[in-house]
Amino acid sequence: MKRVATSLRTDRPALDEPSPPPAWDGVSWGFTALDGLPDLEEASRYAPAFGSGPGPLRLSTGLVPPGFDQELRDALGNLWNGQEPLLNGGLTRELTEYEIEVLESLIDRRDAAVRLQSVLADDIAQFDDAAACVRGGRVVGLLADSISGRARRNVTDAVAEFESARHRFRVALVAVGVDNGMSGADLGQALSFSRQLASRYLKEARAKWPRLQEPATRRGRRR
Repeated sequence: MKRVATSLRTDRPALDEPSPPPAWDGVSWGFTALDGLPDLEEASRYAPAFGSGPGPLRLSTGLVPPGFDQELRDALGNLWNGQEPLLNGGLTRELTEYEIEVLESLIDRRDAAVRLQSVLADDIAQFDDAAACVRGGRVVGLLADSISGRARRNVTDAVAEFESARHRFRVALVAVGVDNGMSGADLGQALSFSRQLASRYLKEARAKWPRLQEPATRRGRRR
């Protein structure tokens, strides 16, 4: 039988000399290039800066910013699991008007937070290109109203909406606290407010719900 020629590695001639290292050219592309083509890992518009690519977002120091501290997470976990004592004794009953306001404001705060998160995600996603724009001497272009002004309004409106929703939620919490017999000092301690700020929230809650001016025992509060 006639042997058929193959191209197995053992049949190939050995190379006399090693391949020359690739030539680098950083002139024509404005960044390090390999064999005349852009190196995507080196190009600023492709290589995410400060961890803005896949994975958790990082600060400019390279650290991942923390969220809620562990003590708060543990306290929330205990509350969600029913391990924290409740002001009303945990009895199943119809919600008061103040508790309904807490629920509705909590929904609004959540939606406002989602919208703010979306705006901030877009803002963070522009960082790499914005930094390259500045390094390229084109920073004045950011002053165009269609860019800087519009971006500022988008972020400002989202932050303002979130702050308004948070304020409404806190006022509702204050009303629930007063309805459960808490004093202004108690509320200030619970919400980490100064005495003056707690007093302002208490005044606002009582202006919205005049019945809160009455003693707690006369409002038919159920424990």
